[in-house]
Amino acid sequence: MRVAQHQVKIADNRVIDDWLWIDYHDRINVLVQDPNSSKDNPSFLILKQTKYALSSEVSLAVVGGIVEPYGEEPPDAAKREVYEELHVTCNSWTPLGRYRTDVNRGMGWIHPFLARDCKYGVFDDGSGEPSSNADVGAHDMEKQNVQSMTLSEVKDSVMNEKFIEVQWSNTVALAMLHLM
Repeated sequence: MRVAQHQVKIADNRVIDDWLWIDYHDRINVLVQDPNSSKDNPSFLILKQTKYALSSEVSLAVVGGIVEPYGEEPPDAAKREVYEELHVTCNSWTPLGRYRTDVNRGMGWIHPFLARDCKYGVFDDGSGEPSSNADVGAHDMEKQNVQSMTLSEVKDSVMNEKFIEVQWSNTVALAMLHLM
């Protein structure tokens, strides 16, 4: 992460000399279909967790993480994070866009995905060898409880503000629109 002050010229030609700008890692979020559900009657793996900025409030969440800065692409980061957090691999990936997380301050981009046709299994990182991913994401600090929720339950939860973080709710809402 890099924090800088930019000089910004606004619409009325005034100049702001100390505009805070933050370069931050791009991130991914993924709504993952439960491997034990069908295409016609899907359920989704949803995390129930707390986060520091939520003041001990419990929120529903989707899989998420950073796009590693060594040249990793968002689809690869999404696949890696889904495997790290759920030990699931998926065959069908739908990118749901690319969105700036703070249009005034930067803060990187979020790349939401919908993952379907999933199964529990071993992650293939392309090397021909099974990957444990022990070096990346091995030290998640939060406790995550995974639950399976029906499509209807997920829709109701996003409409009732149960996905408290805006990037999670964005990912779920976009996925719901895609599934309609």
